[in-house]
Order: sequence, then structure tokens, then C-alpha cells
Amino acid sequence: MFRIRFAIFLLIPFLHFSLTLAPSLRGQDAESIPPQEIEELEAKLAESEESGSNARKKLALKRVIRSAEALLKANEKASNRYEALGVIFRGQQALIQIEDSATHRRDFLKTCAELASAPKEYAAIRLDADLLLSQAELAKRGASPEERAEALIPLVKRYQDTEVEAKVIRVAMLMALEFGDARLIGYLRQVIAERFPGDPEMINFQRDKLAGQVFGAPFIGQFEQTNGKLWSFPTDCLGLTTGLYFWSKENGGLEDLQELAAAWKKVPPEDQVRYRFVSFNLDELPDSGESTLRELGLDWPALKLPGGKDHPIYKTYARRDPSIITVSPTGYAAIFISGGRSSRGYERNLQSMLARVWTKSRYTQQLQSIFSGEWMVVDALGEFDSTRPPELKAVADQGEGEAITLKPTSNAVPPATLTEIQACFLRPPVRYRANVDLVRAGFKRADALCKNAIEKYPEAENLWIVRNRRIIALLGLWQIDHEHADLEAAVTEARSALESDYPSGTDVVPRFCLAKQALRSGTEDPSVVIPELVQHFEGPEAFGPALGAAALLALDVGDRRLHEQYRAVILVQQAEHPMMCTVVSFMLNRYQRYWLYHPPFVAGWTYGRRQGHFLSIGEPEQSQRSIAFELEPLEGDRLRVPEDISGRWTIIEFVSTAEGARHMQRYGSFIEKRPFDDVQIYAAVIGEDLQATRAKVEAKEKPDPFPTFVLPEGIDNPVVNFLGILDEDQQPNLLILRPDGSIAAAVSGLTMQYQKENVVQNVIEWHDERLVDLALQQGDIEEAKRLAFAFVPPVDPSADETKKPASSPVVVPHLRSRAKVYMAMEDWESAFEDIQAVYLQVNSKAGWLSMRTEELAKTEALKVEIESHLDTK
Repeated sequence: MFRIRFAIFLLIPFLHFSLTLAPSLRGQDAESIPPQEIEELEAKLAESEESGSNARKKLALKRVIRSAEALLKANEKASNRYEALGVIFRGQQALIQIEDSATHRRDFLKTCAELASAPKEYAAIRLDADLLLSQAELAKRGASPEERAEALIPLVKRYQDTEVEAKVIRVAMLMALEFGDARLIGYLRQVIAERFPGDPEMINFQRDKLAGQVFGAPFIGQFEQTNGKLWSFPTDCLGLTTGLYFWSKENGGLEDLQELAAAWKKVPPEDQVRYRFVSFNLDELPDSGESTLRELGLDWPALKLPGGKDHPIYKTYARRDPSIITVSPTGYAAIFISGGRSSRGYERNLQSMLARVWTKSRYTQQLQSIFSGEWMVVDALGEFDSTRPPELKAVADQGEGEAITLKPTSNAVPPATLTEIQACFLRPPVRYRANVDLVRAGFKRADALCKNAIEKYPEAENLWIVRNRRIIALLGLWQIDHEHADLEAAVTEARSALESDYPSGTDVVPRFCLAKQALRSGTEDPSVVIPELVQHFEGPEAFGPALGAAALLALDVGDRRLHEQYRAVILVQQAEHPMMCTVVSFMLNRYQRYWLYHPPFVAGWTYGRRQGHFLSIGEPEQSQRSIAFELEPLEGDRLRVPEDISGRWTIIEFVSTAEGARHMQRYGSFIEKRPFDDVQIYAAVIGEDLQATRAKVEAKEKPDPFPTFVLPEGIDNPVVNFLGILDEDQQPNLLILRPDGSIAAAVSGLTMQYQKENVVQNVIEWHDERLVDLALQQGDIEEAKRLAFAFVPPVDPSADETKKPASSPVVVPHLRSRAKVYMAMEDWESAFEDIQAVYLQVNSKAGWLSMRTEELAKTEALKVEIESHLDTK
């Protein structure tokens, strides 16, 4: 009983933190307590808190509790009975603080049990009771702090998607800090990052409670320039690294600005296009400090910040000045919880900023192209056909049905004009490698050609093709230069476009543009605007371009959950649709995936290790895709995929030259050690013709242990964009095919540049373990034994010690698979021996990464299960 009493008092500060008086949740009906009676109880409870002495307060509380109990007894089937029960809970809680007796504690825990069973709509009322009841039960069992912390995880999950979800997380975080449980703290930080990334209250909570940490959060806010133009974040910083400079003329701020200005002028113009500064003056100057910026030769936008240091944005993101808050091209700011800058050194700092991975040109060029919607008007898999532009091809059902074909008529924009306009848009991956000036010039030419065509053929029945391209060209210009005139022109064109006739399903572009503008205005609800875009195109299956547009618009407003919802649908329903390949490959790109929500911050060895770990992880793609193509041989027959892969794992490394297939050598030893002859590797050259490739292969002093082929058409082959091959001229790109011909993973050159492990080995061994899992799920223990023991043969305990095979390094998936087989055989000692070896390995790696990995959590769960069986023997 002492433990229960201790738990109750321990939780009082946390319950006080979360306690709110919940309003009536339901209107009055035939089966509910009248709201006025609940309100009277609430008023009496509030009055009891104002009683002078403890004796009077105790008497008043007991009266309120008795009244509430009588009301409940008279309304046993009332739908809103939990509201009255909540009054009893708070009354009993206050009573215990005055008089802690066994009777009061017993009654209080009984009330907690009743409240904990309340339905989800009463989450605000049941929360404190639920939390206290679970912790009291653990205290009764004498649970350790680690066990009590572990119990908070299912509690947090139970309150997801309720009105008090954020409160539950904050309460759990406070308790985790009290317990000193780093594992729970890390878990809760991840939950916040996924479910409340841009919530100002959560950002401030973390800054106040997690001293010494750095975390990422989308920079969300709307601001005006002195000319009245609106800036809306994160959409206005997507695709380009942005430095938000908070400064004042006071306390050395002007001198800091002067030093920064001098350093910025030394940055070459070709590098300045990769980084943008935005100024926030804190002095509430009439021109927001714009004249000072111009005097220093700076063309940075000067945004108003009403209230200066009292503005919520300053208090949430900056908290000190002068300071630069770096926002990544995906809209995430690096939040430094404590500490300041000891010295500026801006010239050196700018060099460092421009050398960071998130400012690299190819990375940002791809983002700008994706965010502006170019993929909706560019056929990444083939040449432009004016009778079947990409918008019409996208209408085809999942790429199987035939889209409408436009028939040439006298009342149409001529094919030559459409082809000339289309030529202004570069296809990926050339688009991502092009100089910004070239891309900008293409958009400007497209705008001019489109305007001319609209004026010349105002009644053309295919004019929608021109309008779509003008909208995208203007959005592309705005994405690069952020000139409001370009965006305004795009919006005007989109409105005009929707007043004309469009073939069914081809008007995603103007609706995307108008939705983007509606979200920027700040007057529209994203949870309404974005789904409405998708719903307009609803059919038997969700429409790919609309889903893609919605997923990107979610990033415009920093809504991570909404983006993930649409992404999940795309990867299930649209993964193989030809007109969605640019978006799908972007969403599956491990490098883009890693940096999508990652703050623009790296320091120390752990960041590089974590990035390398994520990029080389063994989990396959989050989609089911297959692919068909052919490779030209240096001699002999063509290699046809999937027909010729012969039921084996197939690794194809795409390179620009035969001399670049250097990574293939590292896979040899791994493949040779496998007990099955089930892996084959090839090199596919993209950037050279057959003759040049043959000459280079023959010139090698040591022959390659793998065949080399050439990809027909090189970079123009559809497979390049379907797989998202981006950097083959600098880094190899990998295609990993399962034995059935489906894609396990497509690893871009961006990913290969930074992954530190053998991604091929990791992916294949992940599947090795999965096959054992499937056999066990189907009850086929013999097949599971065959697979697991082939990689890690069982040790014969009766064998001569001198003749036992030498132990080999732990291969985690294989040894964990053998442990599972031993579990199925109920050989718990052997299972524990294996899982302990696995645990030591993955725990060591987690320590090396300074993070708790999913693999460690999975291994620990198995270890606990095995130990529970050992304990019962």
C-alpha cells in the first residue's frame, strides 16, 4: 500500500501539469445528464478550493463527491456519465492531498478504473486517471523505473488522435526525464517529430526541457514585406537553403550585420543562388530595416516582425540575437536548445554552409523541380507527343488502359508550337544537373511562347496544354527567384484555365497552383484545401497526379502526417504508373527520404554514422515494383530483365563508364560465402557506346569478375527515370532485384555517395531472415531449419572441441533467424545463446551510432521472450 500511495503522490505534479476542466462533450439527449447539472457540480468543486481551512475544504469536497455520486446513480445509463465521474475524480484527488487515508486511496483508484474505460471522445477526462492507474499498478508490483518508463509507451499510443495526445506526450516526457530514461526520451522525441513537428507549444516544450539537444522542426509562419507582399513558410523556402537572420541595431547587432554583409559579398554569384538570406529586424523599424540592408548592398527580403522579441516566432525559433536560423530546402529549421556563438567568423561560416549536403546543387535542383510540379507536364519515360501529352497519359488507369488521343483539327494549337514549348522543359536527370541560369532561361522562354500561343489561338481546343505549361513555367521561376510577380501570374493563368474546357483529369496543374496560393494566404484550412483537391478527381482508384500534388502541398504547410498519408497511398496504388515514376522515385530515394525531415545540422562523428546507417539499411522499398528492360552485351546475347535472371538475386550497377564499376568488387566475398548460389552481379554502362565500353573492359589489367553490358539509349532510356538514376556520372547507382524479378531496392548515386555499409548484403540478408519468418508463420519448421541452418549450422555439443569449426563473425539476421528456429523447437538454451550474441552486436552498434535502433528494439523483445521461457523451466 505504501508503494501505491507513493505512486499517487509522485504523479500529482504531472497530473497537475495535464489537468484541464473538460467542457461538456455531448449535447443533451434522452440518455444524458442535463449539462446544467454538470456545470453546477463543476462550480461547487471550484468553490471548495477556495474554502479557508483544510477542514472546511475537506467537508466541501465530500459534499461535491456525494452529489456527483448521487447524480451518477440516478443516471446509470447516461451517455455523458463520464463527465460527472471526472468531477468525482478531481474531488477525490484534492481530498487525498488533504487527508491521505487508505479509504480515500481505495475509492480514488476505483474511480480511476471506471474512468480509464471511458470511450475515446472522453480522452480529456480519462487521461489523468488512466495514467495514475497504470503507474499505481506498477508500483504495487514493485516495478523498476525502467519498467514504469516502458509502460508509458502503450499509454502514449492509446491517446493518439485524441484531443489530449500532445498533453500525454508532454506528461510522459516529464516522467521520462524524472526517471532519467534516455530510451523513452528518444522514443518521445521521435513521436513529437512525426506527429507534432511544427507545433509551437511542442517546440518550446522541448527547448525548455531537453537542455543541450538539437532537433528539427518545420519553420511555419506568415510575414509581410514593407511592400505588402506576403511570405509564407515553409512553402517560400522549399527547394533552397534559407538563412533567417534575426538582428537588432542594439547590443552590437549592427556591427554583426555589417560583418555578415561583407562576408556575403565575397561569396561567388554562382554560389549565392544556392543560399538565400531573409532578414527579421527586431527593432520594429517602419521599413523593417530594409534601408539598412540596401545601404550595405544587400538585396535580402526584409520581413516585418511585429513586437520584435515579443513575437512568438522569435520566442520559439530564435530566442537570441543576432542569430541565423538555417532552414533546409525541405523547410526544416535546426533548433539549438542551448548555447550561443562564441565568435562569428562569417566568412568561414558561409563557406561551411555552402559546402553542406543540403546546399548541393543537384539535391536542391531536384527538390525545386518536384515542388514546382514539373513532373506533371514532362514525360520522363519518352518523347513528347502532342496528341498524347503526359496529362492524358496519366489518365490511363494504372498505366494499363488507353488514354484519350487528341486528333489534329484546324481549331488547335499546331504540334510544332507545342513541341517548341515542351522543349523548354528539361527531362530528369539532365534537369537536376543543369545550370540554374539555363533552367531559368528555359522557363522564361516557355512563358513567352505560351503567352504568344494563348493570344494567337484563344479558342483552340487543346489550349489547355499550353496553359498547363505556362503555369508550371511560372511556378518554376517563382521557385528559383521568388519573384511574387511570377506566382501572381501563375495564379491568374490558373483561374483563366479553369474557366475553359479541360479533358477529364487533365486539370490537376491549375488546381495545384490555386491550392498552393490558397494555403499561402493563411486564410484556408490545409485539412480542407488539400483533401478537396484529391476528392475532385476521385474514382475507382485514387488519381496519381492529384495524390502527388496533395503530398507536395502537405509539405508546403509543414504537415508531415498528411504528407505520409498521401505518400503511402501513392506507393501502394501508383508505384508502377509510368507518369508517376518521377514522384515515386523521389519518394523512394533514400537520400531524399533521410533529409526530408532532418534538420540542417551536422556535428561530430555520430551524424555521419547515422546517415550512413540509414542509407544502407536492409529494409526493402516501401512499394511493390517490377521492371522490364534489356542490356546490350559486349559479346553474346542481350540480358533481358526479368526473363533472364533465372530465379536468382540480381544486382545491376549502373555507371557512366566501364571504369566506374569499382563498387562491384566489394560484393564478391559476401556472395562467395553464401551457402546458395543465388546472387549474380552485372555492370550496366550508361554514358558510353558499345565499342568504347568494350575497349575499356579489354584494357583492364585484371578482368572483372562480372559481365559488363551497355544500356541502350544511355541516359534517355526510360529505365533511368523509372529507377531515379541521378548521379551515375559521379557515383554508381544500384538496382537490387529479388529472385522473382521484383525490385527490392533502387539505390541512387546520391545515396551511394554517403552510405557506409554493404547495402546489397544488408538487403539480401534482411530477406533471408524474412523467409525464415514466413516459414515459421506457416508452421513449416523443417523449411525454417533448412534456411536458417544453411547460413549458421547448428553446433554439435558432443563434437571434439579441437575439431569444432572456428566461430565466425556474427551475421545478425542469420543468427537471429537461428534463434527463432530454436524457439520454435523449444530449445530455449540454444535460442538464448544465439539471441545474446545478436544482442551484444546490435547493442554495440547502437552505442556506436549513439541512437536506439529499431533492430535493437526487435532483438530485445525476442530476448525478453526467450528469457521468460528460461525462467519457467
